[in-house]
Amino acid sequence: MKHTVLKSLAVASVLAMGIAACGSSGSGSSSSTNKTSMGKTLVIESTPLSPMTDTFNPYSQTSTGYIANAVSLYNEPLYIYNTLDPTQAPIPFLASGQPTWSNGGMTLTIPIRSGVKWNDGKAFSASDVAYTFNLVKTTTSLYTAGAPPVVSATASSPTSVTLTFAKPQYANLFLIGQVYIVPQHIWSTVSNPSTYADASPVGTGPFMLDKFTAQGFTLKQNPYYWQKSKVHVPEIDFPSYNTNANLVPPISSGQIDWAGNYVANIEGNFLHKSPSNHTWTGSPPYFSDNNVVGLFLNVTKAPLNDAAVRRAVSYGINRQQLSVQGETSYEPVATSSGGLMLPAQSSLLNPSLANDLPPTGDAAKVSSILTADGWTKTAGKWTKGGKQITFSIADPIPYSDYYTDSQLIAHQLTALGFNVTAAGVSDPTVWAGDVANGTFDATIHWSNQGPNPYFFFSNWLDSSTTAPIGKPAGGDVERFNDPSAQAALAQFASSGDSATQATALNKLQTILSTQAPVVPLMYGGAWGEYSTRNYTGWPSASNPYMVPVPNIPYIEDTILQLKPVS
Repeated sequence: MKHTVLKSLAVASVLAMGIAACGSSGSGSSSSTNKTSMGKTLVIESTPLSPMTDTFNPYSQTSTGYIANAVSLYNEPLYIYNTLDPTQAPIPFLASGQPTWSNGGMTLTIPIRSGVKWNDGKAFSASDVAYTFNLVKTTTSLYTAGAPPVVSATASSPTSVTLTFAKPQYANLFLIGQVYIVPQHIWSTVSNPSTYADASPVGTGPFMLDKFTAQGFTLKQNPYYWQKSKVHVPEIDFPSYNTNANLVPPISSGQIDWAGNYVANIEGNFLHKSPSNHTWTGSPPYFSDNNVVGLFLNVTKAPLNDAAVRRAVSYGINRQQLSVQGETSYEPVATSSGGLMLPAQSSLLNPSLANDLPPTGDAAKVSSILTADGWTKTAGKWTKGGKQITFSIADPIPYSDYYTDSQLIAHQLTALGFNVTAAGVSDPTVWAGDVANGTFDATIHWSNQGPNPYFFFSNWLDSSTTAPIGKPAGGDVERFNDPSAQAALAQFASSGDSATQATALNKLQTILSTQAPVVPLMYGGAWGEYSTRNYTGWPSASNPYMVPVPNIPYIEDTILQLKPVS
């Protein structure tokens, strides 16, 4: 699952006015819309992307639909989770109820909703679900956020599907349930699903593609949607902007109804601009935390293939500076090298790793680690075998807080004897492709989200989800491979016992701390700014029915709760 982070510039100059949004005055699905219950066009912005390409493949991390966080609005999943409440059962979408496990957690039977149609009018059934899971099993390059591949998927009836796995998957229902379902009658004719543009996506979701230009796209209502009475939004506009710096005025003015952006001085630049403007809470820290932001290190690249170097990098970082200067104190510093999101997950913390990350770094610890590993300072630079510790940190320039953070880290580490540069990438799609393909040295990136920290670790450490350099990985983009990590992940996933899972989490925390393929930096904010000028019913601290960000798949459930103001 994707956490999109959009930022206002902190160390770069603010750019001029953004690229104009595409027009959204069209009638959309006017012929099938009850106008008396409809609101205005809903404008959503969750990432700066310009120009856009006519690509809506739900399994491509570089498609416009995926980057814009629109996928679940047209290709629905089986379930959507409210990760704010781990005790809440998953919300059925294309599933009609809760699933059942059997065969020791290796067989999953899911009831499938009847009476559903694709947006081309053809009937949907469990056969489409079975086809989808078999498709992603055989086409491993399709991105499904680390969902485990099936051994087989069969439809025992039009309303029931059975998935079998090679090993117990109790812990992975979250990922399994959020695989986007595609129509067999369309995708079975596609010669190469991984490169398929899917320019006119056929799905079961509440919306379907209406207009597309390189400057934005609009979605109109799906006339065949199975719960059409819940849709009060006639049209959704996803405008194109080339940098997050251009987003503050339209967000503040209410031109954008729902944004997933970092806005510096959120109180002055947004909340005080209008009584209709809101964040999760109206006072600091304004946003809830929902992930662990980390420095991902490509372990196939020397000298980052050396765990001691990776640990030294971690201790050389001044996280307090990142939090204050890069994130305007909205994202608190990570305090444990074990990777948990604290204090929310403190009951699961390995005690030996509590508060082991000094907020401002530890130069003496850096020196101790590198000296013990055979490095020596030569002309002020850490050197071994005639080579220095040299690497770059690549992040999109439009993600301006991440780009700021990468510049800060480069400066901090270089001052300690490393050779580190910040490599700004102008196009987020190019960056996403480089990260997935492993063609990077280091990058600042959000973690996966989920109802428990297992989903952090499975995304960071599960080598079964990675791929050779040059091919897209579904997870473990650092290309880390450790049998003990695989064993601990399997131990957690194969058991529903909390004590067994806690033991596995302790092992995973120790592995992340000692091997450091991902260096925890901060606890990431759930960026979400919304306006009640046109719609009410938004998730908030007083009504936390769903994660408050305009990200997939949560975006679908939120939009179905919205009601027009008039």
